[in-house]
Amino acid sequence: MASQYGGVIPDGGEEPGPLSPNDAHDADFITEVNRLLKQYIDAMEVVKLRLGLETVMAISARGNNYLQSSGLNKALLAADPLRCAQVVSRAVNLIYVLSVLVYPYMPATSESILSQLNAPARAVPEVFATDILAGHTIGKPEHLFGKIDEEKAKTLAAKFAGEEPKTSLNPLKTTPGLPSKRKAAAAVKSKAKVEPGPKTPEMVNLEKEIAEQGMKVRALKGQTPKDEAKIKSAVDVLKGMKTELDALQASTVN
Repeated sequence: MASQYGGVIPDGGEEPGPLSPNDAHDADFITEVNRLLKQYIDAMEVVKLRLGLETVMAISARGNNYLQSSGLNKALLAADPLRCAQVVSRAVNLIYVLSVLVYPYMPATSESILSQLNAPARAVPEVFATDILAGHTIGKPEHLFGKIDEEKAKTLAAKFAGEEPKTSLNPLKTTPGLPSKRKAAAAVKSKAKVEPGPKTPEMVNLEKEIAEQGMKVRALKGQTPKDEAKIKSAVDVLKGMKTELDALQASTVN
């Protein structure tokens, strides 16, 4: 955007309003985004937060796939500038949709997206539409998440990817002789009795970091080809964060 269009949305012939699911170029893409939007709305209405987040990641992954399959590059710009502008417009508008979908989970990230788009906060749309029009000037592009180099990844993995405790505090090992399913049931029943106290600022911050790390993991898993080493490292960090959060919650039990 910045280098090829000077930060201005190009004119791809898009009209304001909903995109047609019968579009000549992107019918499957538009139909899939609309389906996922309905899934997100349905999930959030019944407070299925995990499904909502998974749907956000599915829409993001579909957007990445769209850019790859559309062949968005300088060659497309030279060969078919109108189609290139159309792809850019639709990608930008999908990012605008993601800005509101991600808000319940990562409000700071949502605000960063809006700042970079130079656009106001919006409501969740029922269908994919062209809301940011040609001629709109976007803001300064920035990374949504800080880069984690190899050394930092190792440090985080060492901090958060601890081994499973081998003491009698492990609920799956406190009742020898029980079949594994009964042990698991006993563990779940035991955990169900734990009533954590009020959240501390540290817990709130850690929950936010867990949500952000979860999105990083899903983004890595959605890449093609997949980097299994990076995925494993990111998953280890996520597991460690969750373990730390469990420990903090246990310390506040009444």
